[in-house]
Amino acid sequence: MARTMTVDVGDELREFIDSLVKSGDYRTQSEVLRDALRLLREKQAESRLQALRDLLAEGISSGEAATWNKDVFLKQVKAKTRIADEGN
Repeated sequence: MARTMTVDVGDELREFIDSLVKSGDYRTQSEVLRDALRLLREKQAESRLQALRDLLAEGISSGEAATWNKDVFLKQVKAKTRIADEGN
């Protein structure tokens, strides 16, 4: 459901929006703004996706993964905690 929203875009952007409507690229000012916001949303989504790709590449280049055993890990944590407690 469409709702009305008042937005102040300034003279320069208003002229740009109006020129897009006058050229026939868009039927209304609202179409221009909707398209612009869709593009912004896509750009942000792509930026987040690229950040994940970068993290994945960093993880892959960091070397081979070591096997991990939960029980062994918990025993090591408990042992280190016990040693730290005995030192205090």
